[in-house]
Amino acid sequence: MISLLYTLILGLIQGITEFLPVSSSGHLLILEKLFGINNNIIIINLILHVGTVLSAIYFFKKDIIDIYRRQDKILIKNLTVAFVVTSIFGFLFKNIVEKVFIYSNSLIPLILGFMLTAILLFIISKSKDNKKEINDLKLIDTIKIGLAQAVAIAPGISRSGMTYFMAIKSGIKNDDAFKFSFLLSIPTILAATFVEFVSNYDILTSEVASWNLLLGLIISFIFGILGLYLFKRMIKTSKIWMFSVYLAILGIILLIV
Repeated sequence: MISLLYTLILGLIQGITEFLPVSSSGHLLILEKLFGINNNIIIINLILHVGTVLSAIYFFKKDIIDIYRRQDKILIKNLTVAFVVTSIFGFLFKNIVEKVFIYSNSLIPLILGFMLTAILLFIISKSKDNKKEINDLKLIDTIKIGLAQAVAIAPGISRSGMTYFMAIKSGIKNDDAFKFSFLLSIPTILAATFVEFVSNYDILTSEVASWNLLLGLIISFIFGILGLYLFKRMIKTSKIWMFSVYLAILGIILLIV
């Protein structure tokens, strides 16, 4: 049984790192290995992801309502294409990722994931703001973003970092790249959570106290919102490079220990 303290820590880490470009799955994997958490980790992760997806829905509620009211077919089409590409390739990568990252005792793949994300963040930190709008994305751009998100199922490779990087490289403005990346995260996280729930339905009769789960959901929700605000702030102040430095240092520390 996972204690209240572990639930609180996992909820905080999941919430703040889910939307920052530092890989929440990588950080949770470190904590799981550090604390030796094995039992009930699936249900905890599911609840934490519910909390973070709710925070994304809350943060982008005006954009979601606006898309619905205007029936923005171009944006809906682009999000759908990227989501479908992610789903197909994410499914194909899933077993490989689990063998290399989850069931392996080596932290080298995780370290390499952190380092890759650090390099990509450093590259875009040097980019000037683009001029294109969110609906200027071409079909090939949305496919690339979907592929980037699929690659990010590997712990250490940031989902938000990969999709934001690819959106910036497609030529759209920083704010629009931020918006597209996280609007895409909502159906992606929901779908992944649903698949995990269905796959592990038989073992979800957990001994974890319901109030523990509620606490984890609330904590991940609150810190998910904070993470989104922080990432947006770092984009506006051109400080994305700080995440790159953080991941590089984290990778070096993991390599040493």
